[in-house]
Amino acid sequence: MKTDNLEQGSIYQSKKEKPGRRLRAYLPLLLAALLAVHFLNLYLQWSVISSELTQEPSFHSPEYTFLGFSPFHKQEIEAVQRLPNAAPAGRVFAFFDLLHPAVFMVWNNGMGEDFFDLGPLLVAVPTGASRVTLFPASIFLLRHGENTVARNYGGAILGNVWARALNEKIAGAEKGGRPLPGSFIVKPAPGSSSQRIPYLVYFYLPLALIVIAIATCGMAMAAAFFYYAGMFFLFDFQRLFVTIPLAWLFNALGVELPDPWVKVLAVALALLFLAAAVFGLWRWKDREMLPSGKWIVWFFILLPLFLFF
Repeated sequence: MKTDNLEQGSIYQSKKEKPGRRLRAYLPLLLAALLAVHFLNLYLQWSVISSELTQEPSFHSPEYTFLGFSPFHKQEIEAVQRLPNAAPAGRVFAFFDLLHPAVFMVWNNGMGEDFFDLGPLLVAVPTGASRVTLFPASIFLLRHGENTVARNYGGAILGNVWARALNEKIAGAEKGGRPLPGSFIVKPAPGSSSQRIPYLVYFYLPLALIVIAIATCGMAMAAAFFYYAGMFFLFDFQRLFVTIPLAWLFNALGVELPDPWVKVLAVALALLFLAAAVFGLWRWKDREMLPSGKWIVWFFILLPLFLFF
């Protein structure tokens, strides 16, 4: 018996896997990888902040107590909030959770506002008990009694937008309350590991991974450079692209760039990464991307959001 279509007539023909099924299979893995990196980012920032404050706190030296990951220390955190404010130089208890790299409960025993070293910055808190919550995106929330204020200390484009949105939300919820000044001083990156190390990781580690992906899977993997476009808007682009990762080069050359040139160089590097990403996307459209490599590109595209929030 003959048939005109051997492909349809064969009983041994295997069913091809649909692209939609393959995508759905990778989604849980992609989400798990992004959430894991989010937690590792929080742990990285907590580690460098606690290490910096343990070794050499600046300007003010209260008694620091680091509790660690909050789900493991719920009872201690609840008990700490009921402790009397007795330490002469003030007292600081710190922990981190699934959304914040550090939360500080600060007891100021001074007669007025005083600055406390909280890792990447010095924050002025009023007399009494205050709570300072750091966000991954270089934003902190200062609460003292019924009053709250949000401040952006990272210089990110969208960081300022988020801080303003938080303050508008706070103003709507606390009508008639006295606004806090929220004074702070950002530490210089060369002398602060909590300001320097995260930016080095943000710049060099993804760069190395993307280069390895290009070498093993082809030039279409260059589309993963869209990661740097997202980081440009979500984080301080001058620190991310120039001031911190290229400090060793400027020190070796004995060159100190003025701020306008730092900004120009940072924008130029961001545009270079964007051009590389567009080139990779063009190769992707030409079907030079392995199906198993597409989720890696999506991982890097979405990664800035999971580092920011």
